[in-house]
Amino acid sequence: MSRILVLALVLVFCGGLVSTVFAQADRTQELVAALDKTKYKKKEKRDLKVEIYVDVKNEAVLKKNVTEYSGTYGDQNAGSRLNLKVASDGSAEGSGFDDGDKGELNFRLKNARVDHAMLTATKVFENGETKKLEAVFVNRTVSSGTNAASITSHETAYGLGYIETYGPESTSRVFLELIK
Repeated sequence: MSRILVLALVLVFCGGLVSTVFAQADRTQELVAALDKTKYKKKEKRDLKVEIYVDVKNEAVLKKNVTEYSGTYGDQNAGSRLNLKVASDGSAEGSGFDDGDKGELNFRLKNARVDHAMLTATKVFENGETKKLEAVFVNRTVSSGTNAASITSHETAYGLGYIETYGPESTSRVFLELIK
């Protein structure tokens, strides 16, 4: 009888663990999809015609050794930077800065963790403000040209992507490329 009870408890525990793993993987894929973007604009005036197409696709990068996510990540304009160190158990620590309305805002990460290519943490800024961070490690490919049938360039980079929220209705896709 006690063996059956132990077996039942193990099955319940494993079932809960499996559902947690799938939920984390689902959230990772949701965030990857939210980072994708396609933009097409066409304008014509008299003899002048301008046509621009940009397609941004992201693919989650799942590494066997989570410590390989460690590094310095930054954007092209030096508006944001994150120095990240990930331990073998998935716990992480980091610090960096964001470029805000009032200049550079330094932060450190609190309760940081990497699981299934996703970094979750709380950014704690020097002024005491906090902001939730949910980011995913991705290969980001930007294809551009005059239209979808006429692509002239493909650029792929590895980095960290997330959605930045500015108030109730304003968001921005952020990509921090691995610098080193």
